[in-house]
Amino acid sequence: MNNVVADVPVRPKRKRLRIKDFDYSDPNYVYFITVCARHLANPFNNHELAGEIIDALISYRDQLGFSLYCYCLMPDHLHLAISPSLQSGSISKILQGFKSYTTRIAWKYNIKGKLWQRSFHDHIGRKRENIFKICQYILTNPIRKGLAERIEDCKYSGLLDPLPM
Repeated sequence: MNNVVADVPVRPKRKRLRIKDFDYSDPNYVYFITVCARHLANPFNNHELAGEIIDALISYRDQLGFSLYCYCLMPDHLHLAISPSLQSGSISKILQGFKSYTTRIAWKYNIKGKLWQRSFHDHIGRKRENIFKICQYILTNPIRKGLAERIEDCKYSGLLDPLPM
């Protein structure tokens, strides 16, 4: 079958990234999130922009009241371990606002268009998983990628809220 209708190509159906009928606003779960930058370059190699992105993340967390257990900003993506609050709404709502706000910040650094790719990747923490080990994996990402030698050298990563155990 031809994927063209009246000379207009039909896009293939996108793979569903979210679990159907799952409540992504449930604060009893820890969500491990990866958000990728849209541009092929590494926008967060710009240290001023990277600093503003982290400042915005922490400010947004303080404003909405969601739990931010750990974060790590890499040159082209961001890892988070978060839980929503009743005030913040769903993970999608949190990320939509954050991505919109930080895109406007990126415009000051001559980044055109959107800063982030559409959607995000997630992994929902389960009770049998060791949340500490997953956060440790997130925090050591710059070391594995050769960007730092020790966790203390990772400028754009950290632990904020106490981990639920």
